[in-house]
Amino acid sequence: MQVVLNLKSLSCCMGKYLSIIVLVASFIALVLFGCNRAEKPVIKTSEPVNTFTVKGSVREMDLNPAAAPEFPEHEGKTEFISYCAICHSLRYISTQPDFPQKTWEAEVNKMVTKYHAPIDSVIAKKIVAYLVSVKGKK
Repeated sequence: MQVVLNLKSLSCCMGKYLSIIVLVASFIALVLFGCNRAEKPVIKTSEPVNTFTVKGSVREMDLNPAAAPEFPEHEGKTEFISYCAICHSLRYISTQPDFPQKTWEAEVNKMVTKYHAPIDSVIAKKIVAYLVSVKGKK
């Protein structure tokens, strides 16, 4: 009879611990898998280049092998890449938010007036038009 009582008290404690374990496991599963995260649009990129090369006894390594984004074809793309990539990485430009045309005009104007970017007014208009077409607010 003593043994039966000990087993009953043991099963009572095990039931409490089992309930706590199930509750904690459920909470962890909810946190890990239950959150509905909105998917962010992915910028298309080309495959990263080889980051380690050997040239004779010299070894070179790129410590930041980010692939360059692929910008869509629109009028002004050539000017955009030719002039903006002088100072900015294309990845940096691709991460900018969508701006209205007036904001892109102000940004390009700032690059010309404050930072002395070698862009004349005709090319600036083409760059702004391109930025609005790919990163403009709709």
